[in-house]
Amino acid sequence: MNSLRVDMAQHNERAAAKPRERGIRNLNPNLIGNREGDGRHKAPTKVGDKWLVTGSIGSRLWNKSAIGILNEEGNLLTPEEVLFCHWHRHLPIPNKNWLEDVLKVDELLLHRASAINRIREPGDILVLVENSNLNYSPESWALRWNRGEHPTKSEPLSEVRWVNNSSEINWTSIFEWAKSVEKNGRLAEILVVDGEFDVTAYRLKITNPRGNLNPPSKLSEDDFRIILEGWEQKIPSGNGFWLPITPDSMPLPQLGVPQASGIWLAEIEKIWLDSILETKNLSEIPEIFGELLERGLWPRPGFKYGCRWRVYSNEISSQHAPWLIVPNSESPKNWNEACLAARLAAGVNKSWLCAIKINEKISFIELCRWSPGKA
Repeated sequence: MNSLRVDMAQHNERAAAKPRERGIRNLNPNLIGNREGDGRHKAPTKVGDKWLVTGSIGSRLWNKSAIGILNEEGNLLTPEEVLFCHWHRHLPIPNKNWLEDVLKVDELLLHRASAINRIREPGDILVLVENSNLNYSPESWALRWNRGEHPTKSEPLSEVRWVNNSSEINWTSIFEWAKSVEKNGRLAEILVVDGEFDVTAYRLKITNPRGNLNPPSKLSEDDFRIILEGWEQKIPSGNGFWLPITPDSMPLPQLGVPQASGIWLAEIEKIWLDSILETKNLSEIPEIFGELLERGLWPRPGFKYGCRWRVYSNEISSQHAPWLIVPNSESPKNWNEACLAARLAAGVNKSWLCAIKINEKISFIELCRWSPGKA
């Protein structure tokens, strides 16, 4: 009995340690063309740029799974929907050359099919915007419902785009898309397809980080006098400056780092303070730094986390930093870099934000991972 238990434990351990199969979905050689057989579905036929599925399966695909778009003859599917139904609904592909022929004119078919599969395989509903008469952002690719829901009974929860992991990112454009989606009352979601056709899902959120610390605008004249006197006695120190202001008497503790009974300012902090005391214009990064201070936040260097700042909403000694923030000019340039940054932040229980200046206003967008089928 004991040896049996040991064998079972070892078997379970090996099963748990086995790596999952990544993105591999083959064509079924028994589901090609129109062959005779009990319960076998007819292969779809080409109608324009779509594929017509007739018979009971056509209506069932829509009624149960909201796949395709119904017409008088049956159900019209896109090529990626045909592939999904071949993998999961026993739908034959038209002929043995079908995939090759479609790929010759549509090189991203496999990527879109993988994106659809990532949402639908766990049970969520994904409807391509071309199959929907609902309103949506022009940049959106699809609409998503949670599992158990249906477009005929409820509104979509999110709007979805898919991207290659190596695709470049324009954060201003991404921000505007997320803003448009949220205006529609939906979540903005991105499906990132990698080189193994594995798909990772992310959400974008327009966010508004706020803290409880005293902002610069609330400082008194006496407070500014203390800072100004220290500023006038500043001494260059490395790539920053040391000010003879004791940490206990510093009216704005979020500014600088206590060091050797004084306050050490980094270059960005020096530029910001210089602009406040001498009314100078700011470049992007010092301006974002000032915005964080004015929001009652406490920015600190984010070197250990690969970003510009880790940011606190209260006294540093009272909490861990909730946010990692990068300015747009230092933001990830492609989805490989963005996904790495977001996963690193999640791994240390922080939210990753990109700070963007749009229409003379500093705004923030969050990128976080989520799992389809788990809402």
